[in-house]
Amino acid sequence: MLNSTPIAESILLDNVFVEKETVATTKTGIRDILKIIRNLNLKTLRFNFTYFEFKDAIRFPVFVRQTQLKKLQGKVIIDAPIRPGMIRIGSGYVGHFDRNLKAVWEVMGTVTFKGSALLKFGSKIVVGPQGHLQLGEKFRISPQSSIICFKNVAFGTACRLSWEVQVLDTDFHKIKTLDGEYINPPKDVTVGNHVWIGSRVSLLKGARIGDDCIVATNSIVTKYIEGEHQVIAGVPAKVVHKGVTWES
Repeated sequence: MLNSTPIAESILLDNVFVEKETVATTKTGIRDILKIIRNLNLKTLRFNFTYFEFKDAIRFPVFVRQTQLKKLQGKVIIDAPIRPGMIRIGSGYVGHFDRNLKAVWEVMGTVTFKGSALLKFGSKIVVGPQGHLQLGEKFRISPQSSIICFKNVAFGTACRLSWEVQVLDTDFHKIKTLDGEYINPPKDVTVGNHVWIGSRVSLLKGARIGDDCIVATNSIVTKYIEGEHQVIAGVPAKVVHKGVTWES
Protein backbone atom coordinates (compact mmCIF):
# COMPACT_ATOMS: atom_id res chain seq x y z
CA MET A 1 0.00 0.00 0.00
CA LEU A 2 1.29 3.47 -0.87
CA ASN A 3 2.36 5.72 1.96
CA SER A 4 0.56 9.04 2.30
CA THR A 5 3.16 11.13 0.55
CA PRO A 6 2.62 13.95 -1.93
CA ILE A 7 3.67 11.60 -4.76
CA ALA A 8 1.34 8.82 -3.60
CA GLU A 9 -1.56 11.22 -3.21
CA SER A 10 -0.88 12.57 -6.68
CA ILE A 11 -0.97 9.06 -8.17
CA LEU A 12 -4.22 8.28 -6.37
CA LEU A 13 -5.81 11.51 -7.56
CA ASP A 14 -4.67 10.84 -11.13
CA ASN A 15 -6.22 7.37 -11.01
CA VAL A 16 -9.50 8.71 -9.67
CA PHE A 17 -9.55 11.37 -12.41
CA VAL A 18 -8.90 8.75 -15.12
CA GLU A 19 -11.63 6.49 -13.73
CA LYS A 20 -14.15 9.35 -13.61
CA GLU A 21 -13.20 10.41 -17.13
CA THR A 22 -13.63 6.82 -18.37
CA VAL A 23 -17.06 6.53 -16.76
CA ALA A 24 -18.14 9.88 -18.22
CA THR A 25 -16.91 8.85 -21.67
CA THR A 26 -18.75 5.54 -21.40
CA LYS A 27 -22.00 7.25 -20.38
CA THR A 28 -21.67 9.70 -23.28
CA GLY A 29 -21.04 6.81 -25.67
CA ILE A 30 -24.13 4.96 -24.45
CA ARG A 31 -26.29 8.07 -24.76
CA ASP A 32 -25.04 8.61 -28.32
CA ILE A 33 -25.81 5.00 -29.29
CA LEU A 34 -29.33 5.23 -27.85
CA LYS A 35 -29.88 8.53 -29.67
CA ILE A 36 -28.82 6.94 -32.97
CA ILE A 37 -31.08 3.91 -32.43
CA ARG A 38 -34.11 6.12 -31.70
CA ASN A 39 -33.57 8.17 -34.88
CA LEU A 40 -32.35 5.51 -37.28
CA ASN A 41 -34.34 5.05 -40.50
CA LEU A 42 -33.65 4.46 -44.18
CA LYS A 43 -33.44 8.16 -45.06
CA THR A 44 -30.94 8.81 -42.28
CA LEU A 45 -28.85 5.86 -43.46
CA ARG A 46 -29.01 6.97 -47.08
CA PHE A 47 -28.10 10.58 -46.34
CA ASN A 48 -25.11 9.86 -44.11
CA PHE A 49 -23.60 7.09 -46.22
CA THR A 50 -24.08 9.11 -49.42
CA TYR A 51 -22.29 12.22 -48.20
CA PHE A 52 -19.71 11.12 -45.62
CA GLU A 53 -16.76 8.77 -45.32
CA PHE A 54 -17.55 5.58 -43.43
CA LYS A 55 -15.77 6.70 -40.24
CA ASP A 56 -18.01 9.77 -40.07
CA ALA A 57 -21.17 8.21 -41.52
CA ILE A 58 -21.39 5.61 -38.72
CA ARG A 59 -21.54 8.46 -36.21
CA PHE A 60 -24.71 9.70 -37.94
CA PRO A 61 -24.20 13.46 -37.69
CA VAL A 62 -27.43 14.00 -39.66
CA PHE A 63 -30.86 12.71 -38.62
CA VAL A 64 -33.49 12.82 -41.39
CA ARG A 65 -37.21 12.51 -40.76
CA GLN A 66 -40.10 13.90 -42.82
CA THR A 67 -38.10 14.83 -45.90
CA GLN A 68 -38.19 14.41 -49.65
CA LEU A 69 -34.63 13.60 -50.63
CA LYS A 70 -35.08 14.78 -54.22
CA LYS A 71 -31.41 15.08 -55.10
CA LEU A 72 -28.55 13.73 -53.00
CA GLN A 73 -25.74 15.06 -55.16
CA GLY A 74 -22.86 17.50 -54.70
CA LYS A 75 -21.24 17.39 -51.29
CA VAL A 76 -21.95 18.16 -47.66
CA ILE A 77 -19.13 19.47 -45.45
CA ILE A 78 -19.32 19.58 -41.66
CA ASP A 79 -16.77 22.12 -40.50
CA ALA A 80 -17.12 21.31 -36.79
CA PRO A 81 -16.60 18.41 -34.37
CA ILE A 82 -18.95 15.60 -35.41
CA ARG A 83 -21.55 14.25 -33.00
CA PRO A 84 -24.72 12.22 -33.53
CA GLY A 85 -27.75 14.19 -34.68
CA MET A 86 -26.04 17.57 -34.65
CA ILE A 87 -27.94 18.33 -37.86
CA ARG A 88 -31.64 17.51 -38.09
CA ILE A 89 -33.71 17.67 -41.26
CA GLY A 90 -37.50 17.39 -41.33
CA SER A 91 -38.07 17.52 -37.57
CA GLY A 92 -38.91 20.22 -35.01
CA TYR A 93 -42.24 21.68 -33.92
CA VAL A 94 -44.28 24.72 -34.95
CA GLY A 95 -47.80 24.45 -33.54
CA HIS A 96 -49.80 26.24 -36.24
CA PHE A 97 -48.41 24.23 -39.17
CA ASP A 98 -49.54 20.83 -40.42
CA ARG A 99 -47.04 18.39 -38.92
CA ASN A 100 -47.28 16.24 -42.07
CA LEU A 101 -45.45 18.83 -44.21
CA LYS A 102 -42.24 17.41 -45.60
CA ALA A 103 -38.90 19.14 -45.86
CA VAL A 104 -37.22 19.15 -49.28
CA TRP A 105 -33.52 18.46 -49.92
CA GLU A 106 -32.51 19.10 -53.54
CA VAL A 107 -28.76 19.56 -53.61
CA MET A 108 -26.36 19.36 -56.53
CA GLY A 109 -23.74 21.82 -55.24
CA THR A 110 -22.07 22.24 -51.84
CA VAL A 111 -23.59 22.69 -48.40
CA THR A 112 -21.29 23.56 -45.50
CA PHE A 113 -22.48 23.24 -41.91
CA LYS A 114 -20.39 25.16 -39.37
CA GLY A 115 -22.04 23.33 -36.47
CA SER A 116 -25.50 22.24 -35.34
CA ALA A 117 -28.55 23.03 -37.48
CA LEU A 118 -32.28 22.40 -37.48
CA LEU A 119 -34.03 22.36 -40.86
CA LYS A 120 -37.62 21.98 -39.72
CA PHE A 121 -40.37 20.00 -41.41
CA GLY A 122 -41.71 21.81 -44.46
CA SER A 123 -38.51 23.78 -45.11
CA LYS A 124 -36.78 23.59 -48.49
CA ILE A 125 -33.10 23.56 -49.41
CA VAL A 126 -32.20 23.82 -53.11
CA VAL A 127 -28.59 24.20 -54.24
CA GLY A 128 -27.61 24.28 -57.91
CA PRO A 129 -24.48 22.62 -59.35
CA GLN A 130 -22.35 25.78 -58.90
CA GLY A 131 -23.99 26.88 -55.66
CA HIS A 132 -22.43 26.99 -52.19
CA LEU A 133 -24.69 27.28 -49.17
CA GLN A 134 -23.04 27.89 -45.79
CA LEU A 135 -25.00 27.56 -42.55
CA GLY A 136 -23.50 28.78 -39.29
CA GLU A 137 -23.62 27.08 -35.89
CA LYS A 138 -27.13 26.94 -34.35
CA PHE A 139 -28.87 27.70 -37.64
CA ARG A 140 -32.68 27.29 -37.63
CA ILE A 141 -35.20 27.45 -40.48
CA SER A 142 -38.97 27.12 -40.03
CA PRO A 143 -41.71 25.44 -42.12
CA GLN A 144 -42.53 26.69 -45.61
CA SER A 145 -39.27 28.65 -45.81
CA SER A 146 -36.96 28.14 -48.78
CA ILE A 147 -33.29 28.71 -49.50
CA ILE A 148 -32.44 28.57 -53.20
CA CYS A 149 -28.75 28.90 -53.93
CA PHE A 150 -27.18 28.94 -57.37
CA LYS A 151 -24.10 31.02 -56.51
CA ASN A 152 -23.37 31.73 -52.85
CA VAL A 153 -25.57 32.08 -49.78
CA ALA A 154 -23.99 32.35 -46.32
CA PHE A 155 -25.47 32.62 -42.84
CA GLY A 156 -23.45 33.38 -39.72
CA THR A 157 -23.83 31.91 -36.23
CA ALA A 158 -27.22 31.65 -34.46
CA CYS A 159 -29.47 32.80 -37.31
CA ARG A 160 -33.21 32.14 -37.21
CA LEU A 161 -35.54 32.09 -40.20
CA SER A 162 -39.24 32.30 -39.43
CA TRP A 163 -41.93 30.68 -41.57
CA GLU A 164 -42.54 31.37 -45.26
CA VAL A 165 -39.21 33.13 -45.78
CA GLN A 166 -37.57 32.93 -49.19
CA VAL A 167 -33.86 33.36 -49.82
CA LEU A 168 -32.71 33.47 -53.45
CA ASP A 169 -29.42 34.47 -55.03
CA THR A 170 -30.79 34.11 -58.55
CA ASP A 171 -33.69 35.27 -60.74
CA PHE A 172 -33.74 31.84 -62.46
CA HIS A 173 -34.47 33.35 -65.88
CA LYS A 174 -31.91 35.40 -67.77
CA ILE A 175 -32.82 38.95 -68.73
CA LYS A 176 -30.95 40.40 -71.69
CA THR A 177 -30.88 43.70 -73.48
CA LEU A 178 -31.88 43.78 -77.13
CA ASP A 179 -28.14 43.70 -77.86
CA GLY A 180 -27.82 40.38 -76.02
CA GLU A 181 -26.18 41.67 -72.82
CA TYR A 182 -26.96 39.53 -69.74
CA ILE A 183 -28.04 41.99 -67.04
CA ASN A 184 -29.30 39.90 -64.11
CA PRO A 185 -26.61 37.38 -63.09
CA PRO A 186 -26.80 35.69 -59.67
CA LYS A 187 -25.37 37.65 -56.71
CA ASP A 188 -24.25 36.57 -53.23
CA VAL A 189 -26.60 36.70 -50.27
CA THR A 190 -24.81 37.21 -46.95
CA VAL A 191 -26.32 37.26 -43.46
CA GLY A 192 -24.23 38.01 -40.36
CA ASN A 193 -24.30 36.47 -36.88
CA HIS A 194 -27.38 36.39 -34.67
CA VAL A 195 -29.89 37.61 -37.24
CA TRP A 196 -33.63 37.04 -36.94
CA ILE A 197 -35.48 36.92 -40.25
CA GLY A 198 -39.22 37.47 -39.72
CA SER A 199 -42.05 35.64 -41.48
CA ARG A 200 -42.60 36.11 -45.22
CA VAL A 201 -39.37 38.06 -45.69
CA SER A 202 -37.65 37.87 -49.07
CA LEU A 203 -33.86 38.04 -49.18
CA LEU A 204 -33.09 38.42 -52.84
CA LYS A 205 -29.81 38.38 -54.76
CA GLY A 206 -27.37 41.00 -53.51
CA ALA A 207 -28.89 41.12 -50.01
CA ARG A 208 -26.37 41.62 -47.22
CA ILE A 209 -27.25 42.03 -43.54
CA GLY A 210 -24.90 42.76 -40.61
CA ASP A 211 -24.69 41.12 -37.18
CA ASP A 212 -27.45 41.16 -34.57
CA CYS A 213 -30.20 42.48 -36.80
CA ILE A 214 -33.93 41.86 -37.06
CA VAL A 215 -35.70 41.85 -40.42
CA ALA A 216 -39.41 42.60 -39.96
CA THR A 217 -42.17 40.50 -41.48
CA ASN A 218 -42.97 40.93 -45.20
CA SER A 219 -39.81 42.96 -45.88
CA ILE A 220 -37.87 42.63 -49.12
CA VAL A 221 -34.08 42.99 -48.98
CA THR A 222 -32.18 43.37 -52.26
CA LYS A 223 -28.95 45.15 -51.29
CA TYR A 224 -26.40 45.79 -48.54
CA ILE A 225 -28.04 47.23 -45.44
CA GLU A 226 -25.14 48.80 -43.60
CA GLY A 227 -24.90 48.53 -39.82
CA GLU A 228 -25.47 46.19 -36.89
CA HIS A 229 -27.93 45.98 -33.95
CA GLN A 230 -30.86 47.33 -35.91
CA VAL A 231 -34.36 46.62 -37.15
CA ILE A 232 -34.79 46.47 -40.91
CA ALA A 233 -38.25 46.76 -42.44
CA GLY A 234 -40.21 47.69 -45.53
CA VAL A 235 -40.35 47.33 -49.29
CA PRO A 236 -37.64 48.00 -50.16
CA ALA A 237 -36.12 47.31 -46.75
CA LYS A 238 -34.42 50.07 -44.79
CA VAL A 239 -33.27 50.69 -41.21
CA VAL A 240 -36.16 51.77 -38.96
CA HIS A 241 -34.59 51.37 -35.51
CA LYS A 242 -31.03 51.23 -34.18
CA GLY A 243 -29.32 50.09 -30.99
CA VAL A 244 -31.30 46.87 -30.44
CA THR A 245 -30.69 43.18 -29.90
CA TRP A 246 -33.00 40.15 -29.64
CA GLU A 247 -33.41 36.90 -27.75
CA SER A 248 -34.56 33.54 -29.09
